[in-house]
Amino acid sequence: MKQEKIDELMLKIDKKCKLPKYWEQFIKENFKSHHLIIKDKEKKKLYCSNCNRYFADKTVKVRDYVECPHCHKMSCVYGINYYRKSFEQSVVLVQRVDKQIVIRIFEIYSYFKEGKKRIKRSCIEYARILPGIGRFIGNNVWINMFGVLNVYHGYKKLSWTAYKGHKFLTDHPTYPYDKKRLVKGTIMEYAPISEFMDRFSYYRYNYLDVLELAAYGSFELLWNMKLYNLCFYSKALNKKGSFLKRFGVPKSFLKFMQDNDISYKELMLLQLFQKDDKKLFQKYRYTNINYLRFFIKNNVLDDFLNSGIELNYTNMHLIKDISKYVSLKKLMQYKKGLQNLNIYKDYLEMAKKLSYNYKSKKDLFPRNLIARHDKMQTKIKIEEDMNTQFKAYLRYLELSKYTYSDDKYIIFPAPSIDSMKDEGKQQGNCVGYMYLEPYINGETEIFFARKLKDVTKSFITLEYKNNRVVQKELPHYDRNFTAEQNAFIDNWINFRQFIDKKEIYKIRDNLKVVQYDLKKIVA
Repeated sequence: MKQEKIDELMLKIDKKCKLPKYWEQFIKENFKSHHLIIKDKEKKKLYCSNCNRYFADKTVKVRDYVECPHCHKMSCVYGINYYRKSFEQSVVLVQRVDKQIVIRIFEIYSYFKEGKKRIKRSCIEYARILPGIGRFIGNNVWINMFGVLNVYHGYKKLSWTAYKGHKFLTDHPTYPYDKKRLVKGTIMEYAPISEFMDRFSYYRYNYLDVLELAAYGSFELLWNMKLYNLCFYSKALNKKGSFLKRFGVPKSFLKFMQDNDISYKELMLLQLFQKDDKKLFQKYRYTNINYLRFFIKNNVLDDFLNSGIELNYTNMHLIKDISKYVSLKKLMQYKKGLQNLNIYKDYLEMAKKLSYNYKSKKDLFPRNLIARHDKMQTKIKIEEDMNTQFKAYLRYLELSKYTYSDDKYIIFPAPSIDSMKDEGKQQGNCVGYMYLEPYINGETEIFFARKLKDVTKSFITLEYKNNRVVQKELPHYDRNFTAEQNAFIDNWINFRQFIDKKEIYKIRDNLKVVQYDLKKIVA
């Protein structure tokens, strides 16, 4: 769905879906009671946030669990940083907009304000599920690398985007709603939702989760066809037309599909091999379907299975890279290559780098693969080192015009790769490896400032980019420069600006002005 359509739909929901009359009461009833015991340094007492009363106990330490003598609640003890403790929980609101069901997920955020010992609450919406359309999250949600949704509060207006994750969002306290009234007049009114939940009770789907499946017409159709396991993929199988168009196999497969109550993975195997054979399920149950498609497309599936190579992500990645240079039919006949996929891939890639247009069998499939690989690797290393060193030297020649000195300091461009590595070691910084490529490619400029007394000893590393100094550091990331050192760097900047202007004027002086005789041109 395009973003414009999403914005239009969400605006319609905002206008028509108002919070119910007893929503605040529902929040209070489902709000989990959080309480702490806080050490109050001023009063030299302990404060219970549950009963809002003080009591004294000098033996208690922070992080201890203590029972309040007044309300008898066990709570953790916090010190002056108690206000950093917070709690999050979600609640669900189900509504209707015309014939569209809208499932709204809110987060209750409970926290202590600094200086306030009583807990505060904030409730904000962060996700919406529209069965038959999709899932959406607000711009107040940040998803970390583990797929956990973190909600930020305080947003006045939310914008919504499609959510492709598989996290269950409805397994929370839900505001009361009438199931029959909710689905009345929709495609889900007569869908076998209860039957599905009973049959697959071990999945622990709740009613709202099943609504996402039942929102497609294929859900009821698949159930009536006794293809129960395929109901989980009602969206993918929600196609119009013939049996073949919907399932990708002939209608003669139906009896076999029903007898085995096939899963979606098994359906893909039937589509791939076009055989109603149960042995396919046993043989390829745990095999990635995309790997099988790749080998079948290249007509080498049987050859590969007989090769004894494990079918995993690493080997597949290597085989796909090798297939760019050599046909898989030929690869399956080259045992040394199959036994050393990583080495063979490197061998072919290095041959391309060295512009070896290999066509002969002895070059494409060498008898001594490892020896040829090592020999080629040495040659590549020599050539790459020579090219890089030469680039660094050319860069030094280009920037050497900016070399400048006074009676105490000198500044000059990095003369070589080794000098940059040495600078990094002496300075304790990353200039030796982080800035090598940008430097030799002309993306930045690296200069070394040294004391004239000891020019070999590293002193200041400086990066110049976009007509200004973007970084300057003393050893070990120190930036405490003296006035004298800053003055030297300023003088150097003025000097290089003078050099640049001088070159501009020199170019202008070399330009020849040609005068034309207008009378002759007109004639």
